[in-house]
Amino acid sequence: MLHIVPIQVIFFLFFAAISIGLFIVWVMMLIEALKTPTTTWDAAGQNQLLYVIGMFVVGIVGTLLYILIARPALRGVPNPG
Repeated sequence: MLHIVPIQVIFFLFFAAISIGLFIVWVMMLIEALKTPTTTWDAAGQNQLLYVIGMFVVGIVGTLLYILIARPALRGVPNPG
């Protein structure tokens, strides 16, 4: 006998997967921001404390700002050595 899954279960699973994925991205970007040396942040003209606090306070919005603004600037700084 064929069992039909209610649409509510499908929506729940879809949004649960999206939420888990966004949480993983948030944690990865937070770790990356915290591991980046202060000298790299200074050389890129960005404020590490501002972005880390932004990631905590406004969550995914702060993370998106970090990904779109600070991360490209930080990657543009040449590695010392």
